[in-house]
Amino acid sequence: MSHEGRPRERSSHSAISVTEALALSCLEGAEVLAGARGLHRRVRGVNILEDANIVRWMRGGELLLTTGYTFREDLTALAPLIPALAERQLAGLVVKLGLYLHEVPAEVRAAADELDLPIIGIDSGVMFDDILSEVLGTILNRQAIELERSRAIHARLTAVALEGGSFAELAEAVSELVHRPVEIRDSHGASLAVTPGVPEEPDSPHVARPIKVGEVDHGEIIVWTQGTEIARHELQTMEHAATIAATGIAQERAIASSEHRHRTLLLMQLVSRTPVDRVEMTRWATAMGWNIDVPHAVVLVELRGADGPIRVAGQPLEDRLTTAARQAIRGEAIVWGLGSGLAMLVEPRGAIADVCRDLPAALRRLQPHVKVMVAAGGVAETVGDLGRSYEEAVATLALGRDLRGSDFVLEHRELGVYRLLSRLSTEELRRHHRETLGPLLDYDRDHQGSLLQTLDVFLRCEQNRVRAAAELFVHYNTLRYRLSQIERLTGGLAGDAMSRLNLELALCAHRLLLGRDGSPSGFAAPRG
Repeated sequence: MSHEGRPRERSSHSAISVTEALALSCLEGAEVLAGARGLHRRVRGVNILEDANIVRWMRGGELLLTTGYTFREDLTALAPLIPALAERQLAGLVVKLGLYLHEVPAEVRAAADELDLPIIGIDSGVMFDDILSEVLGTILNRQAIELERSRAIHARLTAVALEGGSFAELAEAVSELVHRPVEIRDSHGASLAVTPGVPEEPDSPHVARPIKVGEVDHGEIIVWTQGTEIARHELQTMEHAATIAATGIAQERAIASSEHRHRTLLLMQLVSRTPVDRVEMTRWATAMGWNIDVPHAVVLVELRGADGPIRVAGQPLEDRLTTAARQAIRGEAIVWGLGSGLAMLVEPRGAIADVCRDLPAALRRLQPHVKVMVAAGGVAETVGDLGRSYEEAVATLALGRDLRGSDFVLEHRELGVYRLLSRLSTEELRRHHRETLGPLLDYDRDHQGSLLQTLDVFLRCEQNRVRAAAELFVHYNTLRYRLSQIERLTGGLAGDAMSRLNLELALCAHRLLLGRDGSPSGFAAPRG
């Protein structure tokens, strides 16, 4: 059966149904002659049909009144009109019987039944003016009520917004307007505000409206219906409240973002070498709740995934990572996000490595399989020394990548001789490196050899040939041959202590240069 005559939901909600219109005194005694399944249609206006051509000007929702004068000589002309009325989405046809028409033809009633278009018969004595006046008056009264209700909703909820009301106050205002229990939840389903009467059963009947900022879902407003139908003004209240909640969230995010940027700039200024006004800096730090008058060490954390460094600053995971880092530190810490990790000011309670011991595991709980590199500068006794601690942390992070791989907790003081070598220029490092290890590098390049790796492992094994051969997975005699080649090319193994020291310093320079060039190590890096 065709239902193309069903009304579209595009009109005012102040319209009344055909059933409600039939209950008015002006239509007392009216009889539904056909199309009873269409009594739900909405009446948005009333018009009079005395010329069939008027149908083309109908906008939909009209209750059409006719005396049948147009069809008095040819009742069959009424039948083609029914599909046209249904197509124009009219509410129904009211026919005055006994004046020009004494009955509605069977084929007309059949068409109306098929299209669910109500045909209503009224007595010839009923005045059209009475129908026009009462039906339109009822619709206008509803519109006035809707407008007043909308104004009250707007005023009540806007007052909450202007006064900076909390989620609890917003939920309370919604509950007062709809006279039902209300709950506001965040995007994770956690309750932010609840009014009395919210049922404990999660499956209890309810209606929800999302709280969205742009395309991001930040939660929902829920009205518990107790199984009764929710009215349009209640949905309007929920939608208005959701908009107010979204606006509040957007404002809070903007304020938080501004505060975060200011906080980050202030912290970066603290750890930079730029001169700072100590009084001004102390005032700002106090406002932020920081105690900068105690010693701190700068700690940098770099996070790497399978595709490279993981960006933290400005990303959704920043708050969770900074919170996890702050909780994992054994002591007080100020934490902020960077382009590829975190920066921290840590109050030392013993060795920094011990203070940061739980940090990698805490961050991996939020970002599984991530590589965590933690590098700490020396302790700064005063604010003026934070710049030096920051530079040491940067250097430690750069050296740690080559010396310890991609997972480590390393302090600047642990770098030993690398701390001294890192102060030399790249040119000076290259000169010493080339003078001492150049022959080995040339041999390895020309013969696809591994003399440089052999030298590194041999020295790390404290010149124990058995251990070195085992670590290199080569025969003892192969190791002996390689060592003889190294001695022939460098003259440093069998010489005095200074010659061996030169070799070891050159190997350290080699690692530093690889780190500065961003190249992977050409041999197994020490792990101790």
